[in-house]
Amino acid sequence: MSKTNPLAIRLPPGTVIEGRFLFETLSMGRYSTVFKVEDKFDNRQKYCIKIEYDRGPKTNYLHQEIAVLHKLQTREHMARLYYCERCEPFSFMLTTLFGKSIWTLRQNLPNKLLSPGCVARIAVHTLYQIKQIHEIGYILRDLKIGDMLIGLNGKAAKMIFLVDFGMCRTYIRRNTNGSLTIRPQREKVFVRGILRYCSPRIHKRQDVCRADDLWSLVYILVDLTTALPWRDIKLEKPVAEQKETISDAKLFKDCPEEWIEIMRHIRSLNYESRPNYKLIYDQLQKTLVRLQVSYSDPWDWDLVGNNVIIEADSREKTSSSHSNSKSEKIGQFGSEQTSMPSDSSNEWNLNTDRNENFTDLSKVQNGTETRLRQKNPFKEIISALRSSISLVPSISANQQSPLLPPGKRKRLSAMEYDPSFPTTNPEEFEKNDIGI
Repeated sequence: MSKTNPLAIRLPPGTVIEGRFLFETLSMGRYSTVFKVEDKFDNRQKYCIKIEYDRGPKTNYLHQEIAVLHKLQTREHMARLYYCERCEPFSFMLTTLFGKSIWTLRQNLPNKLLSPGCVARIAVHTLYQIKQIHEIGYILRDLKIGDMLIGLNGKAAKMIFLVDFGMCRTYIRRNTNGSLTIRPQREKVFVRGILRYCSPRIHKRQDVCRADDLWSLVYILVDLTTALPWRDIKLEKPVAEQKETISDAKLFKDCPEEWIEIMRHIRSLNYESRPNYKLIYDQLQKTLVRLQVSYSDPWDWDLVGNNVIIEADSREKTSSSHSNSKSEKIGQFGSEQTSMPSDSSNEWNLNTDRNENFTDLSKVQNGTETRLRQKNPFKEIISALRSSISLVPSISANQQSPLLPPGKRKRLSAMEYDPSFPTTNPEEFEKNDIGI
């Protein structure tokens, strides 16, 4: 058992179960463990397995995540749920395996900052992911860069995917006549999300809405480009005060000016408002076109080690910039130190809504340890895995890119829609699938 996570399942590196399934531990969170599993009998196909122990009558994060992923099956270019099962005293799910997280990838970059063009590309893909979550009736509530992952390889490696939906909450309800309406706003709620990225509304204990996810997205864009002014502060009160009082000129200093228009729109939204995703997309596109960036360009982290200097382009050129001392501090209070789905975070997390989702681990630890001594925790998982593998289709995110070799590939500017990157299709941001 892990000292940091008494309910974690530990496996030695290189563990092969039943001579077929090669397991690699990717992350261990407060309540779950995430593994990469490679099927040696099926063309070395790779999957992600997330295991979480049942923690009494309170809401189970994995069960919530499974519910969200189940609804996402109708949405394209999202994480896929291939199998799930409860094997008492734990539950597990088999999902798409993605690549590294943005948090991990930026660690080797100068000052851990990204260029505005790179960040704008990340934003478009992430906006698509957020919109799909909203279209099935959920709000993320916990957007962070550790849950923003690139595809495993091929063209998917030029796209961003979201994982970890255990904190999602539905914002709609179905009436007796079958129509959908926005759930009534709660007068006061406990906070959810990351201190650095949550919206000012969350600090006021207001009920979450779609706009809050977009607030978090904008804060992430700034943090990746120049670092948020409150990045190193761990206390909620001073962070909340800065979010309320900071001017756009200061917040978006050295950032693309188009992002100010995005923030203005987000500020105009109320609890029931449907965000104008196309407006946000258009402003991000303007950034990319102005900077002459293509969605097929290498990411900033792809250029490291290739004698390419990107530090000078890591921020917009203005008459002033952040000091070197500020830049050196960027990343010291880093977020999720994992490249895979995880419910763990070293960010200062504001998840205090214990009545809704939290259970005291100490109350279930002893009983769980006793049950684990009585049974092999992987026996039923492997049994279910063997029976489900044959039903799992090839995972598109794992396939090699059908694109031409780099030397023969046509570089399309962001002004032109490139079908190789469907999450950037402008038509997708105009649709209103949920109707509210």
